Amino acid sequence: MAKQRADAALAGALSTVSPWGVRLVCAGVIAATGLAAGLVPFARLFAMPAGVSGPVVGVFAPVLFGGAVLAGGYWLARSDFDGSLAAAVTIWWFLGTAFGAFTALGLVAYQIGAGVSVADVAIVLSAIASIGGVGGLLVGRYDVRSQRRRRELEREHERLADERQKLVLLNRIVRHDIGNDLQIISGMSGHLETHVDEGGAEYLARVQRTTEEAIQLTEQVRAFVTSLGESEYSTKRRISLQRVLDTQVQNTREVYREASVSVDGEVPDVEIYADELLSTLFHNLLSNAVEHNDRDYPSVEVRVERDNESVTVSIADDGPGIPPAERERLRGVDTDPDPSGESGLGLYIVGMLLERYDGSVSIDDRKPRGTVVTVELPIADGE
Repeated sequence: MAKQRADAALAGALSTVSPWGVRLVCAGVIAATGLAAGLVPFARLFAMPAGVSGPVVGVFAPVLFGGAVLAGGYWLARSDFDGSLAAAVTIWWFLGTAFGAFTALGLVAYQIGAGVSVADVAIVLSAIASIGGVGGLLVGRYDVRSQRRRRELEREHERLADERQKLVLLNRIVRHDIGNDLQIISGMSGHLETHVDEGGAEYLARVQRTTEEAIQLTEQVRAFVTSLGESEYSTKRRISLQRVLDTQVQNTREVYREASVSVDGEVPDVEIYADELLSTLFHNLLSNAVEHNDRDYPSVEVRVERDNESVTVSIADDGPGIPPAERERLRGVDTDPDPSGESGLGLYIVGMLLERYDGSVSIDDRKPRGTVVTVELPIADGE
């Protein structure tokens, strides 16, 4: 935390200065120090009396690490760091250089105190200080990369928070404003049934059907936003599968009176760890089985089986089948939703909810015609 506060303070102090100027100054200081660290050993070597001059190999290490520091300054100048990041690299370099210099002074002092002759203090100091500077540059490079990642994550977090806010606002508008208006249209069009003649009945039926589809779409948008966690229903709890499925089967029968929706056998009274969107899951599967059926009188059959750990719900229809692209939306949420598709957003929401409930889905062709969608959900512990 202290390091982050220091970084924030440094960024604030340098915010009014040109990033390019700060980076160039920092790089110049580092490069100049590296150049000096590489030239000092040569200067000291040739300045010594011929009889005192140490071996040339002793100059190699200071020149090598001095050149590395010089290269570090060049790297910093060519980088795209802003002022605060360039200053952070420079601070780490300075700390490493200072640590190396103090280490060299301590080593020389110890040797002199022990009676050991030191050939040239300047060369020793230059070499060890350059080594410390190279270490500081490496630490600085790692630090600024970490700062960059942290900044990117913070920006991404802010962007996602802003997008979620907009999504929640859109959800409220769709649910409260548009949804209420659609309910009024649906109610008023119902009252008109006794006031239109035979010629207008077809148009009124089309208005009613389109209104119902729009109401279902608003519910799907609500479910989609809720599945992202923005709802009072986001906490999972034990929910009766029998209650939810019986209700959705009955609702489907009432909405699609021309369809035959039957349940093969009894629905076991088991509980699932889910939320209120469990009803949306079965609503979408049942309504899709009817809506996308090309028969005048669609037939849908529901069958439920259970074992010790899970329960499977199979929904079979006699329609034309589910296209491959729509099947992918059922199997997972990696494929983007396509509201213009045959099943569209509904199947995408089913896939998201199954992932949320740790469930799975399988899709099989039905003989002689139709599709069987089988959903498997884990039974709540203690059942």
